[in-house]
Amino acid sequence: MTDLHDKKTLLFGFVSINLFTGIVVGIFQMVIPIYALSLNASNAELGMIRGGMGLGMLLTVIPVGFLVDHFGSKRLYLAGSICCTLVFVGVCLAVSPIALIVLMSMYGFFRSLSLIATNAAFFRNLSIIGVDKAGWVNGSLLLGAVAIGPLLGGLLTKYLSYSSIFYAVLALYPVPIILVLLRYREVSTRRSSTDDSGQTRSQLQEFSELLHDRSIRLVLFAEGLMGACSATFGVLMIVIIIKTLSLSPTVASVVLTLNEGTSILVVFTAGTLVKRFSSAQIYLTSFSIASLGLLGLSLHAYLPVILISSAVLGIGLGMTQLVNYSRIGSLRGEKGKVSGLLMAAGGIGFTTGPLLAGWLSHYVYNGLIFAAFVPLFLLLGLSVIFSEMREKRAHAEPLLSLEAAGGGDE
Repeated sequence: MTDLHDKKTLLFGFVSINLFTGIVVGIFQMVIPIYALSLNASNAELGMIRGGMGLGMLLTVIPVGFLVDHFGSKRLYLAGSICCTLVFVGVCLAVSPIALIVLMSMYGFFRSLSLIATNAAFFRNLSIIGVDKAGWVNGSLLLGAVAIGPLLGGLLTKYLSYSSIFYAVLALYPVPIILVLLRYREVSTRRSSTDDSGQTRSQLQEFSELLHDRSIRLVLFAEGLMGACSATFGVLMIVIIIKTLSLSPTVASVVLTLNEGTSILVVFTAGTLVKRFSSAQIYLTSFSIASLGLLGLSLHAYLPVILISSAVLGIGLGMTQLVNYSRIGSLRGEKGKVSGLLMAAGGIGFTTGPLLAGWLSHYVYNGLIFAAFVPLFLLLGLSVIFSEMREKRAHAEPLLSLEAAGGGDE
């Protein structure tokens, strides 16, 4: 998707689309479980409703990346969004937890189409928008999904029936679809190969080259670790606040909002860092700040320490996200597959982190699980240092060869 190569128009379009979509996701994440409870859903069914949405996205993000590079972002965005609208129609008519499980799994699948298409188009236009705005596309999505959406969903449940909320969402969801359909256009990315087998081989070769790129693997590891850390924080902090400190769920929501809000604030305000410093410098700084926050959370549970450490952790994770997106956006070539890989890495971390943390919590104090992330950030930091050293040696070798050649001529 691209417009008239106008920086402000492009940025406003991408931010508006993702913010609107994030609000819808946040409303659904808040209202759907409450609606399921009103249908006498069990705890297992509630978990399947939430997990089905995540699993649907996780299983499809990489194949969708291939489709985006083959058919283009606009087509895939429209296809995914229209299918999501049809899912919303089903939600309006659903009267059983089983129906909600199926529908939310379908929503996760179709949502991956539109989300990766949006990310790929954004990264493709990042040279116009500016690398300092690299994190804005995901930051706007998170702002809607973790702040505005859940708050709005909670308020709507006080004044409207569930069916009224679902019909309202259904009425509003086509707005970004119409915006993209009428306003955005792109040059077709369809391959010029004459046969499908040649196109498939070409795309698989590109995918293999991506996986063999050390710099991309580093970004994927950082994204996965960030996702695992963020999701583990969201689960364990609720346990610590409510069970260990015997405080209210409201306090837990304040702590979670502080962490997410700090991270989003960094993404939107610290973009100039990617122009002033190297990726390695920002990575090492972000890992150090995140480690400080994790060490603070590993101490005995005191609310002031938790509040400060949560904000510090949010700053570190926000900086990591900022450099991840700027590095992905600076890559040449099609962006569908790399966007899919980025989402897959984050999804794997977001899924496995809480699972491992839940298992470890049976054997160790919850705070120590936060400390367990520190060695992982240390190892990733060492990988960044070694990668930087390899790049410097690679740049130095041609210079040495030229100097040697010049010395021989004299």
